Amino acid sequence: MQTKYFISVDWGTSNFRMRLVHIITSDIIEVIESSKGVKVLYNEWLDIQGDREVLFLNFLETQCLQFKKTIDSAVKILISGMASSAIGLRELPYAELPFTAQGAHIYIEKIETLILKNPIFLISGIKTNDDVIRGEEVQVLGLISEDDSDTTTVFILPGTHSKHIILKNNVVVDFKTFMTGELFDVILKHTILRSSVTSGSFNTTELAAFIEGVLKSNENGSILNTLFKIRTSALFKEKSTTENFYYLSGLLIGEELKTLKTTDCNTIKLCASGALYELYNEAIKLLDLGSKTVIISQEIVDNSVIKGQLKLLKQLETS
Repeated sequence: MQTKYFISVDWGTSNFRMRLVHIITSDIIEVIESSKGVKVLYNEWLDIQGDREVLFLNFLETQCLQFKKTIDSAVKILISGMASSAIGLRELPYAELPFTAQGAHIYIEKIETLILKNPIFLISGIKTNDDVIRGEEVQVLGLISEDDSDTTTVFILPGTHSKHIILKNNVVVDFKTFMTGELFDVILKHTILRSSVTSGSFNTTELAAFIEGVLKSNENGSILNTLFKIRTSALFKEKSTTENFYYLSGLLIGEELKTLKTTDCNTIKLCASGALYELYNEAIKLLDLGSKTVIISQEIVDNSVIKGQLKLLKQLETS
C-alpha cells in the first residue's frame, strides 16, 4: 500500500523528536517531542534489564499514538541519530566514506517487530579511519543543494561536537569532529577557571573580548597557556567574568575554525542558529573567510534531517 506520509525520527542522546511528514511536499503535519533521548532509555534499561529493543520500541509506539492523525500501517518510520549507537535501540556498524549526495552507501537496517506494524528503518552512522558521526550524515544530505555540484564545500555544523563535513563533486569525502562545545562546558564547570567565567549578555565589551579570543587563538602561542591567563585576568580585574566567558568562547571557536584556513574548498556553509550563529559568523569574518562563506537559514537547518531522510526513503523504494 502506498502512502503519502512518513514518520521522521531524530533520536539524539538527550532528546527525541518525531515528525509526521508529507512525502511530496515535505510539509510537517505534526510534531511530537520528548526529553527521553537514548541515554535516558538506556539508563532505564540498565535498571530493569530485559530486552533493550523492546523497551525502545515500546517508547516509540507510545509516541506514535500521540499523533492526532490516524497513522496506517504502511507509513514508514525512519530513525536517525544516536538510536543506532551502543546505547540506542540497536547498535549498527558504521558505514564508510564516501557517500553520495543522494545517500548511496549509507547503511540502513530494517527493524522487524510485532510491537509496531509500520515498517521501521534504522539509519547507521559513518566512519573514517579516525572519526565517526551519527545523525549528521543525514543532516548534511538535507543541506546539500544544486549549487554544491562540481565544487568543494565544507558544511560547518556547530554544537557540543562540531562537525566539518567536506563535499567534493557531490560526494561526501571526509569530515572532522571538534570537541568545542563539550570542552567549553567542561572548562566552565570542572576547572579552576569556573570562578573566573560567568555567562551573560553579549554587548559591546563582550564582543570585544570574543574578538580578542578568536585572534589570540590564531597566534603561535599555546592555547594551554592562554587558557590559564583567563584566571589571571579575573584576579587582576583586567576583564569581568562575563567578558572572560566570551573570551573563552572566542579562543575555542577560533581554535576550531582556524583549520579552515588550510582547507582546500570553494565554499564554506555555516549551518547554525541563535547565539552560535552570531559567534561563528563573527569568527569566520575575523579569520578572513567571510568572502567564501554562505549562511544557511535556521529554517533550512531545522528541516535538514527531514530532507535527508526523504532522500534515503527514495533509495529504499528504488532498491
